[in-house]
Amino acid sequence: MQFTVKIVLDNDDKANFTYFIDGKEVTGGGVVRTETAGIYSLDQATLAKGFLFTGATITDVDKETPCAQDFSFKVSDNGRTITIIDTDENPGTACLVFNVECNGKAYESADLQVINRDKN
Repeated sequence: MQFTVKIVLDNDDKANFTYFIDGKEVTGGGVVRTETAGIYSLDQATLAKGFLFTGATITDVDKETPCAQDFSFKVSDNGRTITIIDTDENPGTACLVFNVECNGKAYESADLQVINRDKN
């Protein structure tokens, strides 16, 4: 899945992330039933402001059904793109938070939830 990410700072200097697939706004998270990779690329306006991906924080929503260990990430293209890989080995819900930097200041996205489900 290919996502385009737009980041805008609000009046409180909080980063607001918006996700798009083929120009249509989406949640950025979702349900996964098979091994997958989500590729998130910053849009041109966001890059022009100086934003770059630095990483991701992935945690379990429910400790009873841990699946965060199924996820990994790779930052590429000098911070313009981050790929989230999900092996989908364990059912459960994970929180996905993107870490970005702009002109030396760190920002985080709101929590995206990714749900791992059985293939059925």
